[in-house]
Amino acid sequence: MSWRRLLVRVERRLSSRGFSLLRDALVLLFLLIFVVGPPLSIFLLVLRSWGEVYQTVFADPFFAQIGQGALRWNMIQRGLLRSFEIAAVVTFIDVLIGLPMALILARYDFRGKRLVDTLVDLPMAVPTAALGFSLYLFWGSIDGIGGLLGLEGGLFSRGPLLIILTHVAFSYPYIVRSLKEIIESVDQTLEHAARTLGAPPFTVFRTVTAPLIKSGLLAGSILCFTRSLGETGATLIVAGAFYTAPLLVVEYRQLLMIPPAAFLSMILVSISAFLLALLRFSAERFGLPIKEAWPRAERLLSGRAQRHLRDLMTFSFFVLLILIPSSFIFTYLIRWWGGSPYTGNPNLGAFYQVFLAPDKKWPALQSSIITSFKVAALATGVNILAGLPMAFLLVRKNLGRLRGLLDALVDIPLTVPTSALGFSFFLFWGTKGLNLLGPGFWMVVLVHIGFTYPYVVRPLTAVVEGLDPHLEEAARTLGAPPLTVFRTVILPSMREGILAAAIMAFTRSLGETGATIVVMGLSRTVPVLIVQWVESLALPAAAFACVLLIAISLTLLLILRYVLGWE
Repeated sequence: MSWRRLLVRVERRLSSRGFSLLRDALVLLFLLIFVVGPPLSIFLLVLRSWGEVYQTVFADPFFAQIGQGALRWNMIQRGLLRSFEIAAVVTFIDVLIGLPMALILARYDFRGKRLVDTLVDLPMAVPTAALGFSLYLFWGSIDGIGGLLGLEGGLFSRGPLLIILTHVAFSYPYIVRSLKEIIESVDQTLEHAARTLGAPPFTVFRTVTAPLIKSGLLAGSILCFTRSLGETGATLIVAGAFYTAPLLVVEYRQLLMIPPAAFLSMILVSISAFLLALLRFSAERFGLPIKEAWPRAERLLSGRAQRHLRDLMTFSFFVLLILIPSSFIFTYLIRWWGGSPYTGNPNLGAFYQVFLAPDKKWPALQSSIITSFKVAALATGVNILAGLPMAFLLVRKNLGRLRGLLDALVDIPLTVPTSALGFSFFLFWGTKGLNLLGPGFWMVVLVHIGFTYPYVVRPLTAVVEGLDPHLEEAARTLGAPPLTVFRTVILPSMREGILAAAIMAFTRSLGETGATIVVMGLSRTVPVLIVQWVESLALPAAAFACVLLIAISLTLLLILRYVLGWE
């Protein structure tokens, strides 16, 4: 018997109803254990040790002696309030400057459009630690805009304002991309009809386009808010003495203060679950109730000069707030490559610090790159194997209301702050939970599997929805079992989608900082190494590591854009 016939016999046996049910059960079990189990189990873990949590958070005997027994609870409240305030401001700014850019990219054709569309995604290709460092150099050091203006230091010091500027930069692509896609889906004949009736462009947008994109606007705003609320890596570099809720989780974990870290992580998971529910169940009820008309004012705002001014301001904000600060690290590295640009001392340059200094940074960087690639490759490979059957389960099975629940569970890692997510994995797999793993390489891999899972399932789900069912039906009428049809017909037509999902997950894993710091043990990935070098003031060496990591991520992003055929 040839191996092909043997393979078909095995596939026919594995295509039976029993094996199909077993496969679906394993897919769901993987989702529960490796993706949503840790963040959801933190509620049980906190309740189980509530006495210890209460004593350390609300009634610490050490601080009670000075009348501050609830000092940590006050710190948690302050951290949460700061995180909410920053996220709200960031979301407002991103919508204000991102909506016009989305309209320009969705509705206008102009020379250089593809380049602009690519540059908008630049912060997504820059790992958050590298992005935070680049923005710190631009806004907060004498090498950036402070030196250009003749100041003795940076224009802004580390703190809330610098955090806001950093969060605006890394969340900007998410709001632009989500709004661009929803605007492109709007039927332009409705807009043309309104214009033929004499409505100026501004009125058409307010009364026709805006109500049609309201769900996308809400989704983009919530995604932007949650991304800002949970950002850790970039915030570590630009925060200084200022702290947010995710930074508190990291601090408590590093100080081995497990109960307050668990309690704060539980709060952050609860907030994330609420925002996810708001996104999924309130989008259609979200309205834009402004019904009044101001014909004269709106016609004035629709004038050609006004539109040109709007476009100029849109591109100016993009260049000044996003593009230049995000890429400034390249300029910094060039200036500091051979030595200090101020004193000429070669020992202060990036080349000496990385390759010649006695602390052997280059071997450490090589080791961290290998670790980052191993983690990203393992997380991506596991998620492709687990995410592909999940995509078919969501699309091809008649799940009814269970479909909505599974969709929500898949999206949980997208909204949970990565430091809280990492801490939940630390508790779930560590001594407080299953007691199977300690901090180190394999726990880092598990955390990266958890937060990259949606980046695999979502693209694959879209690919499966776009498959032509007639090809499968034709193969089955010839007697091929379902698994043979999958191997010979479906899988080859999904290669580009699988590659795109793999690149998205790999790039996301490569740039993660917050979750890794919480569970890393002795393992070091490149983003973590960058944070450590910045904290030790080896800034040129950190810049070299950032540029190297950005080059890798940007290459992967360009491959992704080529695979997807983005215009």
